[in-house]
Amino acid sequence: MYKVTPMNVMLAWLSALFISPICVGYEVQRTKAVSEVLDHLLDGYRKEVRPGIGGERVVIDTDILIKSMGPIKETDMSYSMQVYFRQRWKDDRLSFYLPNITSFTLSNKFINNIWKPNSYFINGRRSKQHNLTVPNAFIRLRYDGSIYMSVRLTVNARCPMVLSRYPMDRVVCPLYIGSFGYTTRDLVYRWENQVDIDPGVTLSQFELGRIEQQNITRKGRYGDLSILQVYIHMSRAVGFFIIQTYVPCYLIVCLSWVSFWINRDGAQARVVLGVTTILTTSAIGITVREGLPRVPYPTALDVFLIMCIVYQMAAFIEYAAVNYFTKLMPLEGGADDDDDEADNLIKPGSKRKLVSVDEEKPEQESQTLIHSYARRLEEKYAQKWAAKIQNCSDFLYTFLQCIVGSADYRQQRTELADPEAGNSVSAIDMVSRVVFPVTFGLVNLCYWLIYFHLDMS
Repeated sequence: MYKVTPMNVMLAWLSALFISPICVGYEVQRTKAVSEVLDHLLDGYRKEVRPGIGGERVVIDTDILIKSMGPIKETDMSYSMQVYFRQRWKDDRLSFYLPNITSFTLSNKFINNIWKPNSYFINGRRSKQHNLTVPNAFIRLRYDGSIYMSVRLTVNARCPMVLSRYPMDRVVCPLYIGSFGYTTRDLVYRWENQVDIDPGVTLSQFELGRIEQQNITRKGRYGDLSILQVYIHMSRAVGFFIIQTYVPCYLIVCLSWVSFWINRDGAQARVVLGVTTILTTSAIGITVREGLPRVPYPTALDVFLIMCIVYQMAAFIEYAAVNYFTKLMPLEGGADDDDDEADNLIKPGSKRKLVSVDEEKPEQESQTLIHSYARRLEEKYAQKWAAKIQNCSDFLYTFLQCIVGSADYRQQRTELADPEAGNSVSAIDMVSRVVFPVTFGLVNLCYWLIYFHLDMS
């Protein structure tokens, strides 16, 4: 254990007195030597001429670190990301010798005085370099002339998208890097490391997938060009669209089926319900399309919205068929409801008497005959419509006549109308309560299977 004694204090004082000036002097000499190297490093240097001109081509080792991603815009099919763009090459004209110093870092001002490979993003749009608080770039120079340059950039580039499976699509955004002017005779690019993504990078509507990169050579007007390619795979998150579009549309379609349980005499309620559901779904479709380009093909979301509108229109047309072909009155007139029917049965001056009642018979016997006949009518009506519900061919035939708008069929139905039955529940409504949900479920099952299969392939 170190002890503080007068002798130790004296030794420490002597060390500070004699050794410190030596260290300070050495540091001053080293700084002076670095300054002299930098002052004469660019003597006779021409930044317009590439290293080793007339000899071997320059190899540019490149790598990228993605710090942030987004936004990705479908309207103009572009994306942006913030990256650290790093390049390494060797320039023998910048080699130096300093004792115990192998490399040092230089500020961004030094970049303007040396040769650079003129790298640019071929499919870039409105990319920029960050300059706050100073230009975000630096150079690290080694004694053998190796140069490492790193620049912080925001890259905005084109990203062609095929939106036929939107919002269950996968997006592949490319990035092409090349030299603006140099061919493969003078310069060639190659990837030094894999393109890395910062662990904290997330996107609101996309999930980042794999990244592919490769070196290619493309023919140009004055020779072959060395190009680096990066393909960033992303898959769109469907959760937002399920909550904001799919679930509301499902509920609206189900709401349009409520009209099948509304009496066919309630024309106003059924018409208002049908028109409201169609307009609501159309408004949702217009809102969804605002963020998409005007592509000439339908997207998966368009197909779904059209499918919903078709079923709502079918429910609306179904009531028109019910109202036209089943809400019938006999040629001689009839009752609208059970109350009017009972009044007509006992109305003394009615044109058609259901029971011939002798005025001289007792009143109690007349009432008994009327009630007995009414019960027989009810039983007859129930048996007739029960048989029609069980007979599917009769429903299909009625539906076909509704589609073609047969006036003869309507005339036949009018002649067969039962004035005592009135307008009860329509058989078409009863069948529609089952047919519409079942077919809509099957169509949706096919929809999701098809698009998820396309998404996985």
